[in-house]
Amino acid sequence: MGRLSSETAVLALGRTEIQAPRVHWISVDFRQPTATWSAPVIAWLRHQKPSVSAFVHASGVVYSDVVERTTLDEWEATWRVNVASAFKLGQVLSPYLADGASVVLVGSVDAWYASQDGPAAAYGASKAALLGLVRHWASEWGPRGIRVNGVAPGALTSGNGPSAQFAENITGRIALQRLGQPGEVADVIQFLLSPQAAYITGAWIPVDGGLNIRY
Repeated sequence: MGRLSSETAVLALGRTEIQAPRVHWISVDFRQPTATWSAPVIAWLRHQKPSVSAFVHASGVVYSDVVERTTLDEWEATWRVNVASAFKLGQVLSPYLADGASVVLVGSVDAWYASQDGPAAAYGASKAALLGLVRHWASEWGPRGIRVNGVAPGALTSGNGPSAQFAENITGRIALQRLGQPGEVADVIQFLLSPQAAYITGAWIPVDGGLNIRY
């Protein structure tokens, strides 16, 4: 939130409340059925009728296990949080997106690579689905001047980053020889939302320090 102008009004969704000036927070849990968590969001939009200049989706859950032990409940929960929530928010926000707005989806390098930190096919498949969503939205909303892009973080020091057991091994496969910082991902998101990225749409930017570029 520190990267936002003091004049920027923000609608924040999630399980952890954000308290900041000009931020309206709605408690949602993307693990719930879509109709359940989206109802208060839709009600707020209909009441406020905002002009939305930016939409960032940064939600993810990981169930790491081999495919034989991954349950259908885990698969479905992964897709509800990682994909269905993005699609539904795009759907309900579309009428309120201003011409020239910018949309950024946060994916993962797991859309391209299988991590040695542990198998996570459901997670990788869900993040790969966002690749297509970005391109289709970019095409569909392009005539309105709306740009849609994605960032794909690699191994970070927090969030869904590698466990301590595998951090050293993964660092050895990163050209910059270190894990990334969440703020470095936020900087790329900020760039994509800015006028400096006015002619970039349908693109994915890896923020991974040069992961797996050696052979």
